[in-house]
Amino acid sequence: MNSNIIGLTIILLLRVLTLSANMANPYSPHSITAQLVPSSKAKVLRERIDIQLVQDTLDYDYQSQFNIEYIIHAEENMDFPLVFLALNLDRLERVNVNQKEIKSIPLDQRKSQFSFLRLNNGYYEINYGQDEWERIELSDGFYFTAKLHKGENSIKVQYRAFMGYDRRDIIRKYKIEYLLFPSKYWSSFGPIELYLHTGSKIKIYTADLGTPQQQTDRLTHWNIESVRKKESFTIEVGEKAPFLANIILWIHPELLALIGFIMLCCLHIRYIYKKYKIGGYRYALLIGNLIVPATFNILCWFWTSVANYLVNGIFDHNARGFILLFIVSMPLYYIVYDLVLFVIDRSIRIKFQKQQSN
Repeated sequence: MNSNIIGLTIILLLRVLTLSANMANPYSPHSITAQLVPSSKAKVLRERIDIQLVQDTLDYDYQSQFNIEYIIHAEENMDFPLVFLALNLDRLERVNVNQKEIKSIPLDQRKSQFSFLRLNNGYYEINYGQDEWERIELSDGFYFTAKLHKGENSIKVQYRAFMGYDRRDIIRKYKIEYLLFPSKYWSSFGPIELYLHTGSKIKIYTADLGTPQQQTDRLTHWNIESVRKKESFTIEVGEKAPFLANIILWIHPELLALIGFIMLCCLHIRYIYKKYKIGGYRYALLIGNLIVPATFNILCWFWTSVANYLVNGIFDHNARGFILLFIVSMPLYYIVYDLVLFVIDRSIRIKFQKQQSN
């Protein structure tokens, strides 16, 4: 029960820590006032996303630096209201419209200008079109008005954000998630060019974007065509691990521990056999019953710590977890193993007694 609660808590925390961003006109056609322009008057020709991974100099944790550019075609000169969403935002650095920096303001449901926001069952929701509402956190959104001229316009958003990761993992894997659903509320939304700048130390572990158009040791490029068919995308990145650590983690420390345990178990049975065959190793059963049951947990801790040392330089990992594992599992291991080896010991003894009697 406790493990289920802990697991659920970790999943929820990781969900909160993931990164999402996109923007759209937050006013449905039914709520347009004289000062607002319907989204049918503007369309996104294309979008470019550049993601840089930046390491913090204090705690050496990674953040993601986003540089996003929308190329928007407007049918006429207009003041175009937009909401930009970014979960787990560290700071919004700047918003530029046609090479001019503009101010953005945080969302506030109490202000009359934010008629596209509502409080529903304790959660804030935003209305992008008609009767569809999307749940958001007010702290995740920024509002600004883009002065667009007729023809092509450029809107650039630059911000830095934290990335979530599972603290239990030896290789710290960061999740980047980007929302695509606001794109469906534009009259037209072109392809997205995504460039992930990993550098020489970072590698991509998983990505749900298909085969990249270009991939090198430092840069990966995807072209996202069907933005209306995809709610979001997720990329999991982390530092490259040494070859030996990758081998250990690929095989799994638990499997290596199981192999070692089986080998010691076979060795224990062999010395029990020799005890009756040559009359030596008198305490083979007792000594093996004291040592072997604990070896699985010890080997599991050892291989995990070796992998952690190769990756992070610390020969220890999840110490409290292993202590808890020892306390909970050891009595069961000893009871089962000692009973099984006692039966094996007696069967070997009976076999040799029959041979001697014959």
